[in-house]
Amino acid sequence: METKPLETKTSGTLIDAAYEHLWNKLMNGDIKPGTMLSENDIAAELGMSRTPVRIAISRLESDGIVQSLRKRGVFVKEVSYRESYEIVEITLAMQLYAAAYIEQEGFHRLEELRGHYARQKEATERTDYMGYIQASSDFTYCYLSAARNESMMNSLRALQSKSMLFAVMNYRLTPNAPHFSATPFNGSILRAVEESDWPTLRGVLLQMSDKIRERKSFY
Repeated sequence: METKPLETKTSGTLIDAAYEHLWNKLMNGDIKPGTMLSENDIAAELGMSRTPVRIAISRLESDGIVQSLRKRGVFVKEVSYRESYEIVEITLAMQLYAAAYIEQEGFHRLEELRGHYARQKEATERTDYMGYIQASSDFTYCYLSAARNESMMNSLRALQSKSMLFAVMNYRLTPNAPHFSATPFNGSILRAVEESDWPTLRGVLLQMSDKIRERKSFY
């Protein structure tokens, strides 16, 4: 990777650049669970001082992606199935809340929701897991935005970063396991919303919750 003279940018941009660099490496599998992160190495790779790197790593720690160990450093956390399914359960609870709101107020971003699902379906057919997980995340965000609850959306943003990373890590660790299960799930949500079939919408969400509790794949 070519080193760029990032020091000429503002400190905020440097932090964002360092964070994005680390995030992309995690998503691409270049940094794996259990890896110890070196501020010096990352700073040298990016051509910047350690300070923005340190802050970027702190952001990852706030996201729950890495963990600091006293006198040892910072390492990338292993994928926890329990934590993963708890995140999905929280998201499902939000979706059930939004379903009640949509039933009363209607859903006004249907074309956008269809577009996200189309991208998710195409990525699934190409076995493009990165594209699939991003489109699935966009679909969920679009659906939940109907509830017009900014506090809930802020919570979702924090959860989605971790959920996406866990999903990609899980995919790389278990390539032969069944994946892409969110595509038929989101397809069922979309059909129910298109048909204003609210009992079916609630049933789809509750059925997924039951599958998660049975420890079946949800990525």
